[in-house]
Amino acid sequence: MDLTATPTSAPPETAEQARLRPVRAALVIGFMLLTASVLLTLAQHPTDGLHTIQTVALAVVAGALVVEFAIGRRVDEARRARDAGLTRMLQRLSRSANSETIVQAIVEDLRRAAGVDHVVISRQRPSDGMLDTTLVSGSPERRQSTTTLSPDVLDPANAKPEAGRSRASLLRGRRPEQVVAEEICRRVRAAYGLSATLAAPLMVDDRVVGAIVLSRRAGAEWSSADRRLLHWAAEELSVALARAYRMEAAETLANIDPLTGLPNRRYLEEMVAVVGPRRRAGDSIGVLMVDIDHFKRLNDRYGHTTGDRVLRAVGERISAAVRTSDTPARYGGEEFAVVLRRANREQALEVAERIRQMIGAVDAASLGIADPISVSVGVAVADSAEVDVQSLLQAADGALYRAKREGRNRVVLAG
Repeated sequence: MDLTATPTSAPPETAEQARLRPVRAALVIGFMLLTASVLLTLAQHPTDGLHTIQTVALAVVAGALVVEFAIGRRVDEARRARDAGLTRMLQRLSRSANSETIVQAIVEDLRRAAGVDHVVISRQRPSDGMLDTTLVSGSPERRQSTTTLSPDVLDPANAKPEAGRSRASLLRGRRPEQVVAEEICRRVRAAYGLSATLAAPLMVDDRVVGAIVLSRRAGAEWSSADRRLLHWAAEELSVALARAYRMEAAETLANIDPLTGLPNRRYLEEMVAVVGPRRRAGDSIGVLMVDIDHFKRLNDRYGHTTGDRVLRAVGERISAAVRTSDTPARYGGEEFAVVLRRANREQALEVAERIRQMIGAVDAASLGIADPISVSVGVAVADSAEVDVQSLLQAADGALYRAKREGRNRVVLAG
């Protein structure tokens, strides 16, 4: 399967539609022949009783033909509605560049096109391997729901057979990706209480990243057309997810400093632009600016390779010193920044001092330098949402330069 192609066409004609064409043709031909026969007989023997029987038969066939055409028209209308839904789905797939957006864009259209009660799409998050699993229902009583599945579901060895079935029967005649799709389906049924289900795997770069699961009321059988539609949709969604994953990976690389592994200045500024307007009244926020003391002199003396080792060590200590809700970043050169969510002055100063001490405790000799490493830290805190984060960055930067003027290796709070 070509994972770089853009979906451009609808699925092929269903078997039901193909079977209707010769039936229609046969009925039309039969009707025409019978009509000609009756007319000829009536012309030759107007009073023959057989004519009445033939006329009745003709009326019956005509009625059947009318009924068949009515049914065919309804099938055609349903097909056109389905194809319109699939066309919308394809258009949204081709425009979307984010995996979450893709799922939200197509799942409802897929449910309508497939004519099912529920659609579940489970796809892996590249960041931590967990599977985001979204259910969309046609029932107004059941709202859209999301849960997560653990990454172990993607290993065929972890698949469990249904009650009454052996593991050998689970694996017999099935490809590994289909085994995974059915295990996802089994867990989805347990999580959402679904009945009759049909599943197909989602594949990116020849590995399973999730599954699509269709569900309808118990007792309803799945036709070959249902299966073709599901697998076609799974292929198209796989293409879209592959493109989205690559774009998201490229975006992540653009936001990460390759030397320290921390977010870079671009990411920090984008985050600040988003976080700032969303702060509620009374939300406190703190900013730390951290600079390695005498780093230029260290670089000149020991070389850039050693300087890079020092930068990595400092980045690691900063990351270890902050809370999980805080955001450290390499701001540029030997300067780092930390945004502290919901931190008052005492908490911000405590984190800043912890950073200073942890960096001061680095074994300088293990990095190939003789002198200990120290940092200067500027701290700025806002107790309300009226102060924007960009102003805090500037205030913390001013406090950092005060720390340097006052002798370095210290923490200074902005006034």
